[in-house]
Amino acid sequence: MQHVLKYTYLLDITNIDKELTRLWNRYQEILDQPNWEDLNEARAILYFIGHIYCENIASKAIERRLHQLTQPLTLLDFLTTIDTNSSQINQYNDDILFQQLKQFYQILKKHKNNFVGGKHYLDEEKFIQLYNSYNPHKELKIKEKGKF
Repeated sequence: MQHVLKYTYLLDITNIDKELTRLWNRYQEILDQPNWEDLNEARAILYFIGHIYCENIASKAIERRLHQLTQPLTLLDFLTTIDTNSSQINQYNDDILFQQLKQFYQILKKHKNNFVGGKHYLDEEKFIQLYNSYNPHKELKIKEKGKF
């Protein structure tokens, strides 16, 4: 997780993707062969990718750079431009920073929305079932988004 933060600071898109992929693969390994200690690691990965990193850290990293674009944007305008594939996107074809931020955002969406099964992102449904079955404190049942 430390490496993801480092590469985010450096806006090293390739290594951000590699580290998030590494975390995702580790999460999947744990779900395939769980034990109590590893399930707590999986919980940390789930919370980090699904909540802390994609929702907070990465969005702030994008927002802090938007004023440096040739034509500055707000975060909402940036996200809308990318998500709707707006015609406005063409005016940023030559802006290297915009292209990096766009690629970064697309990587975030890919990892945030990883889906294997169940009804929640990152196969959270399977994680919850496994976590509750291995939890030594049977009265504490975890729910969606880590809530008890």
